[in-house]
Amino acid sequence: MANQYSVEIHKYISGKIAAATSQQKKAEAIHDSAACRFYAGQLYELEKIREYMAQNIDLKTQKYY
Repeated sequence: MANQYSVEIHKYISGKIAAATSQQKKAEAIHDSAACRFYAGQLYELEKIREYMAQNIDLKTQKYY
């Protein structure tokens, strides 16, 4: 069974990804290139954390995207 702590971390990361994606779209709409780069970097870091979790955390009962 997946560790509940790991599941909560995944939920937190998913929420942060959703928020960063939303903010990046808003920045693109107003042509704010600095903010776009910031959110792109944030998304990159969050994806790397998610990738690490997928490779190193017991995923027998919990799927990490």
